[in-house]
Order: sequence, then C-alpha cells, then structure tokens
Amino acid sequence: MTSTVSGALPPATAYHRVPIRLLNRCLYFANAVGIGRVHFSADTLMAKASVETGLADFGDKRFLEPFHLICDGLNNEARLNPVGARLTQMSLMRLLRHRLWAEDLISRHPEILAREIRAPLVIVGLARSGTTRLHRLLAADPGFLHLKAWESVNPVPGPASFRARASGQKDPRITATEQGLKAVLYMSPQIASVHPLGAFEVEEEVGLLQHAFSSQLFEVITHLPSFARYLMQTDQTYAYEYMVRLMKIISWWRGDDDRPWVLKTPQHMQDLDALLSVFPDARLVCSHRDPIKVVGSACSMAWNSLVRDTDTVDPHGVGQEWLNKTDAMVRKTQKVRASVPAEQQIDVLYQDINADWRAVIEQIYEYFGLPLSDQALTGMQDWLDRNARHKHGAHNYRLADFGLDEGQVDQRLLYYRKRFNIPYERKNPHLASGASV
Repeated sequence: MTSTVSGALPPATAYHRVPIRLLNRCLYFANAVGIGRVHFSADTLMAKASVETGLADFGDKRFLEPFHLICDGLNNEARLNPVGARLTQMSLMRLLRHRLWAEDLISRHPEILAREIRAPLVIVGLARSGTTRLHRLLAADPGFLHLKAWESVNPVPGPASFRARASGQKDPRITATEQGLKAVLYMSPQIASVHPLGAFEVEEEVGLLQHAFSSQLFEVITHLPSFARYLMQTDQTYAYEYMVRLMKIISWWRGDDDRPWVLKTPQHMQDLDALLSVFPDARLVCSHRDPIKVVGSACSMAWNSLVRDTDTVDPHGVGQEWLNKTDAMVRKTQKVRASVPAEQQIDVLYQDINADWRAVIEQIYEYFGLPLSDQALTGMQDWLDRNARHKHGAHNYRLADFGLDEGQVDQRLLYYRKRFNIPYERKNPHLASGASV
C-alpha cells in the first residue's frame, strides 16, 4: 500500500481521538531528536520478557522465523505512528510472557499434555460470512466447550493467576483483558459494529494462533505485506500444534471434561490443511455468503483496524489486498476439502442462517449425529435475544471506497458462487436488466 489516501474515506488520522493525536505529535517530536523511538528486535524483546518473568524457555523454536519476519515488517513496512508502535510492542511482550509461562507450567504439570481434544466442530468460512453468529449460537449449547475472549487473549495462567485463585480473587488476566478492550473501544469505537467485543464473549481461537506468531491478526491490525505472503505460502501446522498446546492448558485450568470444542476463525480458510493435521477427526461446518458482500465487509474490517496505529492507509490498497486474499483462501480451502470425507463436512448458507437459524442448526446436528437438546435451543434463542443485529450500530461500507466494484468482485469469485450456489444479496451486476438471481 502506498501512503496516498484515495476514495471517499477520510485519512487515518481522522479516526484518532484528539488526545491520541496530541500524544502522537509530542512523541513524533521526541523521536525526531532520538528520544523514545521504538525499534522492533526479536532478540531484545525476548531478553526483556525473560528478565520480567525470570524464565528462559520459549518452547518450540519454530516461532522464531515468523517472529523475526514480523519485527522486520514492523520496522520497514508498517508505518506505525508512535502510539501504535508502543501498543504493538506491548502486544508482542504479552505473547512472549505467555510462551514463557506455558513452558514453565507444562514442566511442572506434564499431565496437561496428556489431555485429549477429539472431534471438534469447526466453523470454516470467510470473515463476514456469518461465522461469528453461528459460532456463538453453537457455543450456547452446554454440550460444547468454547473459548471466552479473555482466554484467547491471555491463555496461560502466570504466578499472579495462581495467587488470585488461591485467595479466591478475580483472575488478573480477566481484568487485563477488560482494560485492554476498553482501550481498544476508546481508540477505535467503530470496531464494535464490525465484531462485538467483551471479555466474556465467546471468541475465536485466532488469539491462540497469535501466540505462535503465525496469525492473520497481525496483518489485519498492521500493514505487513511480507508477513502476509509468508503466512499464505507457508505450512502453518506448527502454529496449529501450538494452538492445541494452549487449548490443553486452558482446559486443564478450567477442569474441563471431554466434551467436544466448537471452534471458529476465518484463518482456517487459509490453513485448513494445518487444522486437519492436528484434528483429523474435525467436523467442518462451512459457511458461504455472497462474495460481493464478504469482500466489501472484509475490506472495511481491515480498514477500521489498520487506521488505529498508523497515519497513512491507502483504502484502494486494502481493497486489492483483501480481494486477492479472499480469492486465495477460497481456492486453497476448496483444494483441501476435496480430500476430506463427505461425512466430515457440511455446507450452510448465510442467507439460510438469517432466514431460519433454527432449521440450519437442526440440519448441522442431524448431519453429524449430535444430540440437540431443548436446553441448547433455549440458550441459543437467549443469545439471539441479547444480541440483536446492529446492537452496536450498523456496519456500513462501500466497495467503491476501496477501489472495487461489484462486477469486478463477482467476476473474480464467480467460480466460488457457482460451486456452492450462493445467492446474490442485491442484484447480479452482470445482468443488463439488473434482475436478481
């Protein structure tokens, strides 16, 4: 992406609250005279984390390759403003501390790794295709285990968590997550309409993948094109193995039984082969939505995340990047799914979820032979009643703001629409009459 802002969207700085703008201005001045400048060095950050925790084992060293690549991108590609650089540094330190605590915990409690996670129900779909709603509906069934947001962000109990549990106090990881989310919503209030946030909300496991430094979260929040290419082109089995390691820690801490997990993150569209390597018995619920709407919404999601920590974002660059990424993820997923047994995968349409969610849920349970209790259905309806659509404001966006048009997007992804018979949510841009199909 270049630094030129085009289209109808305002510059990134228009999204920054006045105190943040003033703070950035002061820090820019300090940086110019050599004070407080942030440089990202993997070795320096790891040494600092070791000093803070008194630990030295970061676990499997395969994380070093993507971690070094992220640091290089942050220094040379990201164009972070001073506040954004400090927030990013804090996030990297959090991940490193959790890696250190994880290895220390497992060394003292090797029984953690003996836990088994069998046949998870995994929602596989592009961002903005109804995956969050479907995930949270299924998580309302007490027959499934799931992650809360605070567990995804802070999965490993450190010394303070053990002290809090011993004294009957609130886990400090929850407090840290609540404070972090308040900061996010202060700096980026528009995010709430894109993805509902809350420390106790059902959340996806992309935060666990982030601890392997192999997560789409990095490229959604920060402009890291070299890392994004690496992530798309490199086998991510290690990251998924580390995700399972963290899931076992979370399950051990909670004292879970052997109920199956329900999982979801759009990254599975990119790394379905890696997911199936660690969960060969996974049951896949594959959701599909009009790609015109998916691409526009994904561009808006990325834009609203990127503008927080930088002063220059090109919306047309965002559009091209996410159109290309969507195409690549769909093609890779279709290729992997071709070798998955039919009894392990089912397709559902976003439109059908909207029209009759209960019928879609019943279809999923019947297909996989799962018991669907009245308690589960009641829990799902209660979640819907508490979380009406647009509760946090409507998510508004236009493809034109990102240098794209409906015909262009539809032509690029028409093979996907035809493969799964995905209906248009508006009008077919390729029909001269504009008639719906």
